[in-house]
Amino acid sequence: MTGVAALAWLLVSALGTAVALPWPPAFRTARRLATAGVSALVRVELRRLAYWFDWDITPTHGASRQVGYLACRSLLGLVVGYLGYVASFMVVLFFGGVVWSATRGETTNIDMDLPGVGIEADPRALGATLGLVMLVLTILGASLMSAVERRLARWFLGPSPQDRLRHRISELTESRAGVVRAVDDERRRIERDLHDGVQQRVVALAMLLGRARRSGDATQRTGKLLRQAHEESQQLVNEIRDVAWRVYPRTLDEHGLRSALASMAEGAGITVTVEDSRTERPAVEVETAVYFLAREAVTNAVKHAEATEVRLVLSECSDADTAPGSLTVRVTDNGKGGAVPSGGGLSGLGRRVSALDGEFRVDSPPGGPTTITATLPRHGARPASPSEHGDATCGRSGRASAP
Repeated sequence: MTGVAALAWLLVSALGTAVALPWPPAFRTARRLATAGVSALVRVELRRLAYWFDWDITPTHGASRQVGYLACRSLLGLVVGYLGYVASFMVVLFFGGVVWSATRGETTNIDMDLPGVGIEADPRALGATLGLVMLVLTILGASLMSAVERRLARWFLGPSPQDRLRHRISELTESRAGVVRAVDDERRRIERDLHDGVQQRVVALAMLLGRARRSGDATQRTGKLLRQAHEESQQLVNEIRDVAWRVYPRTLDEHGLRSALASMAEGAGITVTVEDSRTERPAVEVETAVYFLAREAVTNAVKHAEATEVRLVLSECSDADTAPGSLTVRVTDNGKGGAVPSGGGLSGLGRRVSALDGEFRVDSPPGGPTTITATLPRHGARPASPSEHGDATCGRSGRASAP
């Protein structure tokens, strides 16, 4: 029925559109009505496929592909409907003949002369056999029809192999970014636990030891031990703060990347110049990756390259006025060079950047200088906070330096 209805609508729509062709307003109206009818018929077809064949598909193509599907589906439906009617009639005929012959109780064997063979067959057995064969063929034909219908719907209405591949790539990219976000969330949780739990208890312990030192009622040896314990507790507080900062800097969430990089530069022990020309904050996972990349690069410059100066440049260049573009991070030091990109720290940074669909390069010839460059997509960019505003012109920068 749906095939007949679809074929009838296609013929009527084609005729109406052809008649209205000389009159543009009428032609547009006829075309709009034809498109609406095609869309409605496609929805009916999809519901039928979902109900009878338990197969769902979301149309991803326009009206032309939908018209092609309805045309093929209509012709296929007419042919299969006719064959199904004939097959059903033959099944009823054969089995009906067997029942009729059995109720009469009279049978006359049928002589069949084949080349070189003479066969005498009971009509009831022959009818039952032919009916069973026809029934099996009907069931197989229905299964084949189901497969052909699904293939037609997938070909005309479903996504192309390229679309499926792009969708799969998008899913994998999002899942990689999700893993990075999960790691960053875990870093935040650990930092909160250290800051709000362990660190507070150690601070309370240091305060108690300080009060005990100032009480004045302890012996000389006890006072010395209390003084040492107080100093150790203060050192422990500083170390816990340092560990919490290395796990995840709270400043990054509270004040943005620029403030976090400035704090990192202040504690680097060498001159670190930060040049930032960003006008927007990137996505949280991108911002976190930039911070850890900069921190690892500065740490390597201090520990391994014996550098005395590091220059950190952040820039963004949009592809168009409304395009988010990419964020480029370039860290250059004046150390001795010779960094190995496959080393643990640098390879970890490369994997982190790749997980965000970015590019990572290390240029470190013997004798220096070493330049680490990462380009990251700024997907999910956010408006910059007041402390994050830089020069709006790509290539110019706001500066922050720390000796």
